[in-house]
Amino acid sequence: MKYSTSFHSRIRNTAIAIVMSALGFGLAVSSNAQGYKSKADKKETTMTQSSAAQRGGEQALNKEEIRPFRANVSETDVADLRRRLAATRWPDKETVDDQSQGVQLEKLRALVRYWGTEYNWRKAEAKLNALPQFVTTIDGVDIHFIHVRSKHTNATPLVVAHGWPGSVFEQIKLIGPLTDPTKFGGRSDEAFDVIIPSLPGYGFSSKPAETGWGPERIGQTLDALMTRLGYTRYVAQGGDWGSAIVQAMGRQAPKGLLAIHTSLPSTVPSDVGPAIASGGPPPAGMSEEETSVFEALKKFGREGTSAYNVMMTARPQTV
Repeated sequence: MKYSTSFHSRIRNTAIAIVMSALGFGLAVSSNAQGYKSKADKKETTMTQSSAAQRGGEQALNKEEIRPFRANVSETDVADLRRRLAATRWPDKETVDDQSQGVQLEKLRALVRYWGTEYNWRKAEAKLNALPQFVTTIDGVDIHFIHVRSKHTNATPLVVAHGWPGSVFEQIKLIGPLTDPTKFGGRSDEAFDVIIPSLPGYGFSSKPAETGWGPERIGQTLDALMTRLGYTRYVAQGGDWGSAIVQAMGRQAPKGLLAIHTSLPSTVPSDVGPAIASGGPPPAGMSEEETSVFEALKKFGREGTSAYNVMMTARPQTV
């Protein structure tokens, strides 16, 4: 198993995630004939069975069906969101001139004003619907995904896990260069088939009805998706929350996974983690660069920057 990592600045499109959640997207599945034949569809189903057993077998097959999908949010839902944004009750202005107390009031007002009066959901919906989208049910959860095949033969299948708060919208810009690298100055042997799922509970994927859907389980779900699409060998990429998922997949090492790439390595040596948590000095033998990173991480925790994560981990229902 190969592991490739690179740091980059993380730009999160929080507003996309907020709007997708607030609209409460429901699945709008197209009735056209486009689709896939799943592994289950190909199995022999002509053996003699009782009628009840036959019905049960058909239901089992349908669970692995891959269904075409188009986003179609009602104008009523869009108007309701705008009304709720316009009715926002604002907190008092912060008492400092920086962001040390959290999101500054004027920046939040500008963001809400944009989503309430300027953002064009229909334009975004059309952008999404210009791409091949599908839904399939895995482990009881409907998984929505974009699937664009490269025109180049022997393209490498790539599943991309988005971050939090985020959505498949953030990955759309990757599709052209990855599926058609020759158009962007690359070589045909650098081409990928690109699969971008909405993670469980995000966007057009349904929400799990039970606990336990952490990176490991989601990683298993992405592997199941790639297998269902007929890929026997593939690679995985993820950033932010998606990085935790593909790193879990790397540890699990499913048979078809060739390599992972993460743009947010999120691990520290075993002697560094406790020192950061306790607020103590850095372990002996650190280089100047390592010490600088150590102090930055310690400051990050000391100033409460990760408080949101603690709250969502400990009391998600309250949040």
